[in-house]
Amino acid sequence: MRGVLDLPDDLLRPEPGRIVHVSPLRSGPAAGTWAITVPLAPFSAADPYDPATFRPGTDGPEIIATAVAGEFIDLPGDDLATLAGRTFDFPVNPHDGYIDASIYLGGGHNPVDITRIEFGAARAQDIDAVLHAAFDFSQEGVEIANRSALLHATLRFERLA
Repeated sequence: MRGVLDLPDDLLRPEPGRIVHVSPLRSGPAAGTWAITVPLAPFSAADPYDPATFRPGTDGPEIIATAVAGEFIDLPGDDLATLAGRTFDFPVNPHDGYIDASIYLGGGHNPVDITRIEFGAARAQDIDAVLHAAFDFSQEGVEIANRSALLHATLRFERLA
């Protein structure tokens, strides 16, 4: 039996992402909430469904491009100024107020518990953030060990009217 991959930090390198405020005037459960997407730097694999073949770099033959995506985030306000310099804590799924987040990797949509977001400086259209994330690969049976990580990213602001 093959072992489980300990996903190294060099495969969890955040790239600039986006933070979206969904207008409270929209219909649906996302109305008035925020969403965050943090893409990871692409990396290589011999087989995108076999984590044992994952490795840094983009020399292929397969290129893995994925992101940590969180939705229905309960944050105050509707602009970056409200978030700048603040820290927010969140419970884990399934407790009320959790962030519905996941990452598609190894053939599964794997849950990610984002338990804290630390916002830094805000500029005209972006903000720095640190996401405290716990990756659960076991739920989907992906051969990657569960792990935690801090994801440091710059997020570009968007509004969904």
